[in-house]
Amino acid sequence: MNYKKKLSRIKYVLGGAILLTVFICSLIFITLRDNRETDKMTRYMLVGKENIFLVYEDKLAIEIPFEIQLDKEKTLGELVDVKNYKEILNNINYIFPEKIKDYKVLKYGEVELPVKTSTKIPEVVVEDKRYILTSSIEKIFENFYSSDEKASIENAKVVVDILNANGKAGYARKTGNKLQKDLGVKYSAANYETNINESYVIINDLNQKQTEDIIMSVDEKYFKIKEDATIPTLANVVIVLGKEEKKIYDIDVVGVSEKAAEYMQTLDKEGYLGLRRVKNKVSEKESQVSYNKEDYFVAYKIAKKLGIENLKEDKNLKNKIVISTGE
Repeated sequence: MNYKKKLSRIKYVLGGAILLTVFICSLIFITLRDNRETDKMTRYMLVGKENIFLVYEDKLAIEIPFEIQLDKEKTLGELVDVKNYKEILNNINYIFPEKIKDYKVLKYGEVELPVKTSTKIPEVVVEDKRYILTSSIEKIFENFYSSDEKASIENAKVVVDILNANGKAGYARKTGNKLQKDLGVKYSAANYETNINESYVIINDLNQKQTEDIIMSVDEKYFKIKEDATIPTLANVVIVLGKEEKKIYDIDVVGVSEKAAEYMQTLDKEGYLGLRRVKNKVSEKESQVSYNKEDYFVAYKIAKKLGIENLKEDKNLKNKIVISTGE
């Protein structure tokens, strides 16, 4: 009798163990399946137990607690309770600059988010209610964009006034179209008050890198910085496109190495005027371009064409650029 009881207990325990094993395996299977489904998504909203997570590829995850108000009447959690995930997505896509189409509800276990940056949503409390601090959202995405994407976003805000001073019909608009295509900037094209030989750049409110990109994207070579300009405009930068038919600068290429001859040849092919070879030894180990402060963009463009990284300001130079070839 005791033997039968023990056998019955063993069967009961074994049966329970089998059921528990099956249950655990089912949970593991479901979790792994959910993980695999999530892995197929690149941008998605993951609904957890107390928060939702906005996942942007492998770069960024943003955690938003259920207590956050989507408007004065309802919280995120209240929409989760009624499983109105589409309305949550609509609200999220209205607030955030990068859009999400997919969502996943986490049923069991935990899902790891293999992203480079994970952050909590910035909040503000108004009348004891928690809201998303929308003014800080743009900062969250700073590291999400590549340098090229950042530049494109910033350039879209830039306005360039292009003034034609070379007498060629439609030239300012043609240049503006090129800048718009290459850099994504906005532009306004007009004729300058008179035709001139020189080209000018007037910087009102634009950083150096963006101005350099603009200068490198146009054909003109001799952009002098004009600081006392009286052109009324709201543009970030103004470029005046001169004829550049006559010599404006003396460009000395100094050095005795073969590199000096190569520099001369390159600049001559690019159409630079005023070139002069000076066969003197130089003390610099690396090639450099020297310039007066107002001629920075002339020197910068020359340096880029020659592959020279070193630029040196020299207040003693007047309408002159000196290229020293490192020995």
